[in-house]
Amino acid sequence: EEMGHPLITHEFRKCNSYGTNKLGGISIITGSNMSGKSTFLRTIGINLCLAYAGAPVDAKYFSTGMMRLFTCIKVSDSVIDGISYFYAEVKRLKNLVEEINPNEKYPLFFLIDEIFKGTNNVERLRGSRAMIKLLANKSGAGIISTHDLELVHLAEEIPTISNYHFKEEIVDSKMVFDYTLRKGPCPSTNAIEIMRLNGLPVD
Repeated sequence: EEMGHPLITHEFRKCNSYGTNKLGGISIITGSNMSGKSTFLRTIGINLCLAYAGAPVDAKYFSTGMMRLFTCIKVSDSVIDGISYFYAEVKRLKNLVEEINPNEKYPLFFLIDEIFKGTNNVERLRGSRAMIKLLANKSGAGIISTHDLELVHLAEEIPTISNYHFKEEIVDSKMVFDYTLRKGPCPSTNAIEIMRLNGLPVD
């Protein structure tokens, strides 16, 4: 309840509440650019690390069972090793498939930021759908952020999948974000508007 990121100063910190209590549960988070998706995933991850270390967490109330933590956040390419961003992400997600094993003592909690963003939209959607369906039937739970609004329809097919979103408003020709987590799929996008407001050509 009211969980925030401990490295964001109190003046700018936005707290949100979140919970899940079922294996196979996946929360898909959609939202505009800069709306808070990545920061929210990091907020969950760092507070879990603090809790498991026996340290204070940044929350009004925080309760968790014992889980293993896996993240696919800020994956990077390597010029020296000849590995592209997409290939690095594929290798990381392959590790996730191997780690989410029902024979392990503790279930796995995973955080995936902007799944398969390193490839084209057609293959990204196909790969993301297949990956989410696989994870929804395994011994774990997690959160996946994405810009692909088509993925929100998976909640209609799989009962353990739920949708959340962050939204924005345009006030005096400027993007305004409240960084509040809301239930349901994101009702809007802002990429075209950001381009337009910054003077780039838009069809």
